[in-house]
Formats: sequence, C-alpha cells, structure tokens
Amino acid sequence: MMTKRGFLSVTLHYWRAAQTSPTGYVLLEIIIALTVFAIVVTGLATALHSSLDAANQLRRQAAMRRGLESILVEAKQKPKREEMLMSYKDEGLGMEYRSELEELKWVNRRRKPVKGLYILRAIAIDLRAAKPMHDTAQVYVYRP
Repeated sequence: MMTKRGFLSVTLHYWRAAQTSPTGYVLLEIIIALTVFAIVVTGLATALHSSLDAANQLRRQAAMRRGLESILVEAKQKPKREEMLMSYKDEGLGMEYRSELEELKWVNRRRKPVKGLYILRAIAIDLRAAKPMHDTAQVYVYRP
C-alpha cells in the first residue's frame, strides 16, 4: 500500500521526467527542417530556371547562326551583284535577316586597284528577345 507521501514522490518523478524530455523540441526541429528544405528547394528551382534560360538562349543563337549561314550561301550563289541584296523575316523564330554588299577597295602588287571584290555581309536581328540580339557574318566575294 502506498502512502500519500510515496504517491506524491512518484507523481513528482513523472512530472519532472515529462518536463525534461526532448518531446517538447520536436515541433521546433520540424519547423527548422521544413525551413531548410524550403530553402534548398527554392535554390534548386532557381538553378533549374537559370539553366533552362541559358539553354533557350543558346538554342536561339544557334538558330540565328544557321539563318546567317543560309542567307550568305543563298546570296553568294546569285549571279548578279544586285540580286545579292536580300531580306528575309522568319515569323516562326521571330528573326529578321538581311544581306548587304560593300565594295572593297583593294590594291594588288602592281599598285592597281582590284575591281569586283566585295564584302557580302549578313545581319540577323532577334525581334522576340527582351534585349534585341544582333549578329553578323561576312564573306568575301569576287565578281569581275
């Protein structure tokens, strides 16, 4: 049989054990863990978004280069100089291409000017980009 004093000491023992147990910190640990998890997920989402933006920009630059090469090859195959001036707008990609022809003043070893030497320049403009991108390519063309 337990006396009143013995009952009180057993009750105090359980009460102190409940106060010092780590179960009170579980909520705090869960909140800290969720905060760390949220920060990590936000960082990963930002990194993924940045890599997708970079890949998209590289894809557009590659498309721009292909268009420049295409307009240069097409203009270079034209038999007359006047036909080399071209303009093309790609609605699907939102890019505009044009070619320019500039006469090159060149002097040979005999100090005589070389006639019929031109710089064929292709210019591409990305119309959809937030900051418009420009790119150029050029080749030398000899048409006497």
